[in-house]
Amino acid sequence: MLEFLSDNLLAAIRYVNCNLLYEMRVRANKPVVVNYNGKYIFLGARGITDRIGDALVSSYSEIESIIYRASEFSVYSVTDQLKQGFITGANGERIGLAGVYVYENGSAFTVKEVTSLNIRIPHEVKGAGGFIFEKCFSEKIASALILSPPGRGKTTILRDLSRLISAKYLINILINDERNEISAAYRDFSLETGAFSDIVRYAHKKDALSAAIRSMRPDLIITDELTSKEEAEAVVSCVRGGVEVIASAHFKDLDGVRNAPEFACIISGGIFDYYIVLDSEGIGRIKYICDGQFTRIFEA
Repeated sequence: MLEFLSDNLLAAIRYVNCNLLYEMRVRANKPVVVNYNGKYIFLGARGITDRIGDALVSSYSEIESIIYRASEFSVYSVTDQLKQGFITGANGERIGLAGVYVYENGSAFTVKEVTSLNIRIPHEVKGAGGFIFEKCFSEKIASALILSPPGRGKTTILRDLSRLISAKYLINILINDERNEISAAYRDFSLETGAFSDIVRYAHKKDALSAAIRSMRPDLIITDELTSKEEAEAVVSCVRGGVEVIASAHFKDLDGVRNAPEFACIISGGIFDYYIVLDSEGIGRIKYICDGQFTRIFEA
């Protein structure tokens, strides 16, 4: 995990409990900031520190080195990811990029002159989806949408739900891992999710979900971060075709998704049986759960 970091950053995190390390913010000529146990604090040469004067300061060349290492020294191999403003490390670490966007024929082509990195560290937390499983999936498989702002534990919960569902139900599960975040960090993830699971990596949801129906015949699809009308329509097609879907999306609450034009087809179609809203404070905390008619069946 995090092998692509520069030598001084690798040395610094040896003093840190990496189970509590969720993000690293590496900015050129600015102090390194980490999300440690849900709070932002500086990273010094010997671990976390609340003194800005003791914080490590990154350089442009250090950022460039991290990008090259994360892409295994071939930036061209991650061109499709760069178009979306991120690359994924070998163990599922998502590295967001801020810099100068280059456009070609009206579409984003790449990011250059990168000035900031947001490195999100995946965690396996067995039991993270336990309450949701008991509340929503203990009697039968259903479709559900998990909602929260970024970085609140949606992917961690999806990962654990795939394990729990696989352990109870003998069904074919397709895990659409578009950014290679759900499964990459765990060598035994395929074993954890059982003999009936299949994993598709780096495929756009619109393509992966439609192809999955035709070729893999799943009973359940687990996918992360719906972001567009096209992706929402692909989910609608799956559910109407008899395939349940568990997905996530970046919304603060249920009103956000209900008022989003790109999700109108999902809301009007009554596609999801459950809407699970995570608390914007803390990691993986459930704020409330609604059924398909938006009635709250659980509230923290």
